[in-house]
Parts: sequence; C-alpha cells; structure tokens
Amino acid sequence: MQKVYINGSSVAVINSAQLDTTEQWIKINLPKIDSELVPPAATRRMSKAVKMGIICGMEAMRQADCPNPDGILVGTGKGCLVDSDKFLKAIIEQKEDFLSPTAFIQSTHNTVAGQIALLTKNSGYNMTYSQGRISFESAALDAYIQLTMNERASLLVGAVDELSDISIEVNQAIGEDQVNDTNGIQTEGAGFFVFSNQKDSHTLGELKDIDIYRNTAGHSSEKHIGEFLKRNQLTINQIEAIIYSSTTVEAPFNTVSPTLEKISKIKYNSQTGIFDTDIVFAFDLALKRLNDQTFSTSISLNEGKKQHDRNILICNFGEQNSLMLLSRC
Repeated sequence: MQKVYINGSSVAVINSAQLDTTEQWIKINLPKIDSELVPPAATRRMSKAVKMGIICGMEAMRQADCPNPDGILVGTGKGCLVDSDKFLKAIIEQKEDFLSPTAFIQSTHNTVAGQIALLTKNSGYNMTYSQGRISFESAALDAYIQLTMNERASLLVGAVDELSDISIEVNQAIGEDQVNDTNGIQTEGAGFFVFSNQKDSHTLGELKDIDIYRNTAGHSSEKHIGEFLKRNQLTINQIEAIIYSSTTVEAPFNTVSPTLEKISKIKYNSQTGIFDTDIVFAFDLALKRLNDQTFSTSISLNEGKKQHDRNILICNFGEQNSLMLLSRC
C-alpha cells in the first residue's frame, strides 16, 4: 500500500460573525479572485461558498505545485443553501414563470467541486460528500483509499460551508443551534488540501489513517482511540497533541487521566467559529504544528509536552465520530 502525503494546504474563514481571533494562521476574509482566473462577470453570480471553495482550492494546488490533480473531492454539511433558498423563493414569487436558472445551477451540493473542475479544465474524478459534520472526513477517506491503492496519484480534497439567514434557520429547526450557542459562534469557511502518494519538497505531513464510527450504547471512545492507534503501531504516549472541536459531545480526554494529562489538548473553534466542516481548521493546524509553527495558548487546554510534534490525533465527536492521524515526515 502507498503512503498518503499532504502537499498543499489553504484555509479561510469569513469574518461575518466578527470573530475575535489572535491567530495569524487563520485567513480572515477572502482576497479578491484573480480576474485572469475567473471573469469578473462570473464572480458576480457566485455565492460565498463557491468563492471560498475556488480561492482555497486554487491556493492549495499552487502551494503543492499541482495544477491538475487526478480528481477533486469536496465535503459540505448543507451545500449551497443561499442559492437553494433564492431559487425556491423565485418559484413562488414569479409563479413558476421566467425563472433564471443561475440560482438553480449553483444550488446543488456539487457546485464547488464542479466549478473548480471547470476553471482548471479538470476532467478527472469529481465527488461531493454531504454527511453532516463528517463531510470532510468522508471525502478524505475516499481520497485516502484511492491513493493507498495507487488508483490515483494526487487529489484535491476540501470542504466548504456558508453562513446565511436560511442556514441559521435550518440549524434552529434541527437543533444544531443549541450546540453552537453553547460552544461557539456560528460562522463559515473553507479548507482545501492536496493529497498525494508521492512525497516531495512541498510535503507538509503524512496522513496515516482515518476512521469514522457512530456512537452506540456502552461505546467507549477512549477504547476506540486505543484500538485506532494500536492498528497504526502507536500508543497514546506517542501522541504529542489531540486537536478537537469545541462542539464535542463526548470527549474522553475531558476527564483527568494520567495517560492523557501530559498530551497537548487543543480546541480551535474559539478562533474559527463553528460550521459543519470546521474540522478543516484542525487538519490545517495539525499540519502547521508538524512543521513547528507556534500559536497562542488561547486555543490550547494545557502546555503538554515541550518537544517537536511527531504524531497528532484529530478527533471529531458527536452523533457520528471521526479520528484522523497525521504524522511528521
């Protein structure tokens, strides 16, 4: 089996929620799209989600020096709700007559992946996952399997979600606003990475493994983490940092444990805000820690070990859980 490396990374959060962030690694507000890349007339018709996806996707490919990956995989919790809402309102207001197709075309969940493919003339594998808070992990798992099996050599993998009045209403209707109000500010953002089974001068880290599982009666996440690490020939003592979302419903490391107390435990949502695919920021943060970049203590629960990180575990706990293991190359 081939190894999987991360050769490019780009994340951004739109500061529509006025986040009070001190972390320079988070790009607050997106730069303008290069007019040579996308015609200005086209950008006027693009939603925030599409713009975020295009910019982050292009930047990740630029960093990895990979202008034409073998495929594009995108995760999104709720898709392009703004355009969906716009089109449905137009149907009612115009009584189903003389409808503009633009909002409908851009309302589908695979809009971002499709737009990136069109702009880069990429005719390879193109897939979008909408699995709630494990949407990014689902896309990453697909890419991981294909690369380890040597079916493809490089893939652009990312996620994007936007914030709007309709997304807030949807969150309230399904009860997600209760979690968000308790643990952080609802916001929006995107993150993209170039996965490859070839290590090069742009490599930021190695993706060792991914696991997605559901909570069941009597289930122990601490035990599951132990089994996950064991299959990767590691113990919890060999993990330098655990990065997790502050929306965590069940966090086995929230309780004081002799095994876990020496490990850096990092929550990042106070700096990024919360949306369905905010785990992309944990992924990016892990890569930066593996490359010895430093951060303020505002996102760390404890000092942890004073040494270079070699193995970092990313945890996403909730109704559906995920584990991702990143290692220094």
